[in-house]
Amino acid sequence: MPGYDPLKRAELRAKQAMVRDGIIEMMLGGLLLVFGVLFLLGSPFAALGALLPLGLAPLAKWLKQRFVYPRIGYATVSRGRRSIRGVLFTVCVSVFLLVGTLFGFDWLLGREQGNALWLSHFVPAFWGGFVAIGPFTVGWRLRLLRWYIVAALFLLGGILLPILRIATGYDAISLESAIVGGLTLFYGIGLFVSFLRTYDIAEVPDATR
Repeated sequence: MPGYDPLKRAELRAKQAMVRDGIIEMMLGGLLLVFGVLFLLGSPFAALGALLPLGLAPLAKWLKQRFVYPRIGYATVSRGRRSIRGVLFTVCVSVFLLVGTLFGFDWLLGREQGNALWLSHFVPAFWGGFVAIGPFTVGWRLRLLRWYIVAALFLLGGILLPILRIATGYDAISLESAIVGGLTLFYGIGLFVSFLRTYDIAEVPDATR
């Protein structure tokens, strides 16, 4: 078959197998859910959101060692410098665009009205688009539909919440994070339970299956 590479196909299925346990979804969903709730509660609690990754990383590692590796073995994928440079480049460009659009809104609408519209509508939409880059990239590299759905939820949430006047500004960002995080968390739990029911500890399945 033209364009069909069995080695790349096997590599793709192996990578898909590494995330079939739902742990990434649970960690990401839990992080976003707690982050969103803390920000909705107010600034004194928002600072605690920065500490969440410190606790989730050891938890994810423990879940892998306790439930995943005894069932399907250990595997990892190297992370090259290109990925790190890509993340840094995306962050720098996003910050530049965010600041640039603020001046653009001020120039078109005046400082007071421009700042208000920029914060209430543009910032949530920008946040949704920025955060959607991560899930979209994962979905594209692993060919997994669920990550495309997460990206679409972020993108649409950032746009629709202010337009529908459900929430604006930072409240829209917090609410969107909590909603998408909750959905992702529950889906990850479902994947994890299904994974435990499918594979016994004594079983070592073909990773490319």
